[in-house]
Amino acid sequence: MAGGGEEEESLLASYSAPPDRPQELRFWFQFLFLDATFLFLQANGTFGHPQRRTRPGKPLSVVSKVCFALGGMPYQMTNNVIGFFISIFLLEVAQIRPGYASVILFGGRAWDAITDPLVGFLVSKTNTRWGKLRPWIIFSAPFGVASYFFLWYVPGDFSEEARLGWYFLMYCLFEAALSCFHVPYTALTIYLSADPKERDSATAYRMFCEVLGVLLGSAIQGQIVAGIGGSTEKDCNNPGATVSPEARADMEKAYLIGAGVMGGFYLVCAATVFFGVKERKDVEGGSEEEEASFFQGLKLVFKHGPYVKLTMSFLFLSLAIQSVQGNFALFCQHSLGLGDQFQNLIIALLGAAILCMPVWQWCLVKYGKKTALFLGTAVFIPTLFTLLYIPGNPYAVYPITILGGVGISVAFLLPWSMLPDVVDDFTLKTGTRREAIFYSFYVFFTKFAAGISLGLSTLSLEAAGYVTGACSQSDVVGFTLRMLVAPAPIVFIIISLLFLWSYPITEERRRHTKVALEHKRDKARGQGQPGALESSLEGSTKV
Repeated sequence: MAGGGEEEESLLASYSAPPDRPQELRFWFQFLFLDATFLFLQANGTFGHPQRRTRPGKPLSVVSKVCFALGGMPYQMTNNVIGFFISIFLLEVAQIRPGYASVILFGGRAWDAITDPLVGFLVSKTNTRWGKLRPWIIFSAPFGVASYFFLWYVPGDFSEEARLGWYFLMYCLFEAALSCFHVPYTALTIYLSADPKERDSATAYRMFCEVLGVLLGSAIQGQIVAGIGGSTEKDCNNPGATVSPEARADMEKAYLIGAGVMGGFYLVCAATVFFGVKERKDVEGGSEEEEASFFQGLKLVFKHGPYVKLTMSFLFLSLAIQSVQGNFALFCQHSLGLGDQFQNLIIALLGAAILCMPVWQWCLVKYGKKTALFLGTAVFIPTLFTLLYIPGNPYAVYPITILGGVGISVAFLLPWSMLPDVVDDFTLKTGTRREAIFYSFYVFFTKFAAGISLGLSTLSLEAAGYVTGACSQSDVVGFTLRMLVAPAPIVFIIISLLFLWSYPITEERRRHTKVALEHKRDKARGQGQPGALESSLEGSTKV
């Protein structure tokens, strides 16, 4: 397109950086106060700008944003309960030896290598009167709830090998059902609105609900386990003692009750998204996904440099977080001797993450998404290094745990808000959209990180001589747990930072892409042809 670059540059010039600052600030206040105040201010022109063009379509309502955001809770609640509790449940309640637990945890995540991309492809082929995404969310929910409940059930009179098969099957079924829920849910972000600012605002609501889901899920599960499961202290007074059958039965009951509560949240949130969110069909900017084969789509997506770099950075950051999360309960119990404080430490960790989100939002506005994510990720390094030497003193452990929450906060807020920027950048370059594939692999790498970290962790514990059902473990096990929550995550974080350093989408490039796409959409609407935007994008200049 001759002259296309000059035309886009002239458009970009009318979108100077300063007018975006009030919009970015509004993004955070919407996040905290559910948009009511700022919708009033916007209606009265407080945040208007004379140079900004009116975008087509109405802004998303507060109700739509809240209904959409609630859909993020089931994934975070169930996955974080699994992340914090599955290792200690399999080893000390179900009493499966670490080698078998490693097969269950890693095998379930490896299954995601098939289910996540496959679901993404099937979603792109779906077209119903309810949309292509929402039917997957509502109809997969009952299967997810059932398999999650039985994942925490301890079958009686099963051999260890039979229990291995049971938990492997339930874990795989749950991960498949969760993929059918979460892949279309995350892709729904693009279908909420054609306005990137509205999508960012909806993403902020979602991030708040997801962090709230993490806090609620872990707190509810922890308090149920502590309250109903009771204490094993009377069983563990003598060296070499094991937990009594009565205490194990109480723990089994506690985990099942917790699973039932999580399942109730899961169903309510799925129904809220289905009935409360409208899936728009006029925001798709590129060619239909059905026209390209799955493997052609994969080739296009993984040749897109910004997506590869962001995904790899997110993968290694997730590996670091999952390594700490998966071993935190055992670390508190066998390295620090603070097993009775585990539930409260989780609340301190996640509470700090929520409270620090305004700080990272301020950094996002002032320095941009990439810089804010870099700073937040770097906070983990001194925190994790301290875990190598910290004594089992609550007054020392709680401040370090709270500092860890500062870093986790940015990991919740930013990576998912950066992915729509990558999708828009891809659309501008290729004239096609591959949201389902982009999001499905992004979800997969998060789960894959958990499987790798948990699988390697349980194998390390078996090599260190972990004894299933024992009240106390050897010093070698305690030292191994310290290694799993400090040096290994630090290495993962450094690798994550290297990939993030090379991530090319800056704030200036993001604004350029937004302006160029809006211009192409306006031209397509002016021509009144469904495929006009695709043809107009094919010749656009690479950003």
